[in-house]
Amino acid sequence: MVVQPDSFNFSGVDMRREYGIKVISYDVLKPPLRPRKVLVPSHDGTHDLGAICHDERELRIECDALERRLTREQIRELAGLLDKKGRIYLWDEPDKYYVGQIYKAPNLRYLGMAGHSFTLTFTCEPFAYGDVYDGPLPPIIRYAGTARTPARLTITNTSGASVSGVRIIVRVRRR
Repeated sequence: MVVQPDSFNFSGVDMRREYGIKVISYDVLKPPLRPRKVLVPSHDGTHDLGAICHDERELRIECDALERRLTREQIRELAGLLDKKGRIYLWDEPDKYYVGQIYKAPNLRYLGMAGHSFTLTFTCEPFAYGDVYDGPLPPIIRYAGTARTPARLTITNTSGASVSGVRIIVRVRRR
């Protein structure tokens, strides 16, 4: 996905190109862990079983539309676009995307003739997704993500000749 610098793409729309919306900052460090605690009667505190799963992530994107002033019609059009769930690509990592939706309407801060400033808060699935890789198999496939994730390898012999000596080794990382 190609996204302009200091922009984001939501549901196939580059926000800077279409609306002049510039990303000032965003937060995507990690999703919160879902606590697993048990309240034991007649004991102080709780028994912590250790967190395993992650909860939904809040992706807060601070924006301004100072490059061009948004008209009321453009604001309504933007509100309609942001009213559904979609893929969110950020300019500095265009090969990854989040899936999210805005549940609480953002407050537009009108800055006079300069434009608008606002924060979009998307409720997203916990982890970023990568685009599907469809190409020749590299010698080593490395996964540098933070979540347990399945991988599907489809190997197609396009040569018409028999192939031998193919080895697939799976290593599971321990927690």
